[in-house]
Amino acid sequence: MSDAGKAGDYLTAHYLKTKGESIVYSAVLAAGALAIFGLPRAPLISLLLALAAVAVAIYHWPYVARERRAMAITPAGILIDRLGLLPWNAISDVRLFERYVRMIRNAELRIALRRPLDSAIENPPATGLVARYMYRCWAVISPQEIAIRLSTLDAKPEDVIAAARAHVQRPV
Repeated sequence: MSDAGKAGDYLTAHYLKTKGESIVYSAVLAAGALAIFGLPRAPLISLLLALAAVAVAIYHWPYVARERRAMAITPAGILIDRLGLLPWNAISDVRLFERYVRMIRNAELRIALRRPLDSAIENPPATGLVARYMYRCWAVISPQEIAIRLSTLDAKPEDVIAAARAHVQRPV
């Protein structure tokens, strides 16, 4: 589950492999089967379907990538995969937002920022063309608010919110 990935991390969360593992491996298997059995019979249709299956596998790849941290709560701030570091002085509030769909809990960590996202991020990582279109656990809700989908991570939402709230600097 969640662990202290690097020295000094308060909480580290990885992508939950059970959520996307079957999708990735099934898509790779389907692409291979279409290439082997379909190309001799219907080359154009098989090629398009194989490329679609490969695209699905690439999109869900972060779920099966080893040692890929989705999020880490560190002494410097909240480090988010393919977004960068949000320092504690840029975060005004964190809260847990929960929705239930047919008794399935979908929890999100909502991060309110003191300034716009572009100026709040420190050390944004350089992402390649393919990595931009892969699944990511975060979404921008507004220019000063981000949501991190905790239901796709291996850390318990209660542990994440407790670790984050302990370090948010509230205005006096």
